[in-house]
Amino acid sequence: MNALVGEVLAWADGLPLPGSGATAERFDRLRACAAQRPSLGRLVEAHTDAVAILAEAGRSAPPGCLGVWAARGAEPVVLERRSGTLRLRGTAPWCSGATVVEGALVTAEADDGAALVLVSLDAHGVQRGEPTWVSPAFAETDTRSVAFDVELDDDAVIGRGGWYVQRPGFWHGAVGVAACWAGCAEGLVGRVVSRWRSDPHATAHLGAIDARLWSMSAALAGAAAEIDAAPADVEAAHRRALRVRHVVDSGVEEITQRVQRALGPAPMAMDPDVHLVMAECDLYRRQCHAERDLEALGALYGPSSAQITLPSPSIGCTPQRADS
Repeated sequence: MNALVGEVLAWADGLPLPGSGATAERFDRLRACAAQRPSLGRLVEAHTDAVAILAEAGRSAPPGCLGVWAARGAEPVVLERRSGTLRLRGTAPWCSGATVVEGALVTAEADDGAALVLVSLDAHGVQRGEPTWVSPAFAETDTRSVAFDVELDDDAVIGRGGWYVQRPGFWHGAVGVAACWAGCAEGLVGRVVSRWRSDPHATAHLGAIDARLWSMSAALAGAAAEIDAAPADVEAAHRRALRVRHVVDSGVEEITQRVQRALGPAPMAMDPDVHLVMAECDLYRRQCHAERDLEALGALYGPSSAQITLPSPSIGCTPQRADS
């Protein structure tokens, strides 16, 4: 086991499952991990999401570090049966942890719709592509394309017929990603606050940052409480995830802009750690689908929605622990 895998498994050890009654603790720990090191948070979130997916399917996770590779390329990965043999063929893009994880949950097209399969990265027929990543942001996660031409047992199929995206945990996991975005921003602020200038404009920026950090924390706390109250409600989970991801995406954007406006170019130009985390804040939150997600949220809220439920003014008003 290499050191990075050991760190991932240590952070993931004992992490509560979403909807288990301790979802707030789950989000707290993901945030804290991403604040310490965004690349580590990215890998921990993926591993713990894989564990949660397997639990939702009634399966135990195999030992080792896991990934979830659900991005679709120009030609999707295909799961097919030929002459009685189940085979996974094709190339999956955006495979984070390609040389770190020991197994991955991979989405594939099948004759009955999208399927999700568990693949050992040691299996014959798995080929990792050459690195094409040029950004220093998340270089540690070693994201690259992975090609499959693998024979699988039927037991490797975790879900079929679109189960992966139709389950409530798909949306609970989406909130967990947002918790990591928030953690990246918290970590950025923690790295620079000791050098903050005391002039009125810089102090005003710091006040706005404090309010944004609290609002993201409150949104995540409210989401955790709602998930634990109704973990199987898919419609509520969908809307909640879109809301929280927008709140956090826009919050992290504002925080990074205010840090730059308050401190000027020096930290980004001369502090490699600050420069890296700033880049990772911007890159990581682009997992948010921006206006496409807002369009989906507007459709859920607008006249075409069967029912409009306004958020309770009490939801999300409990700040998280100061040390998380």
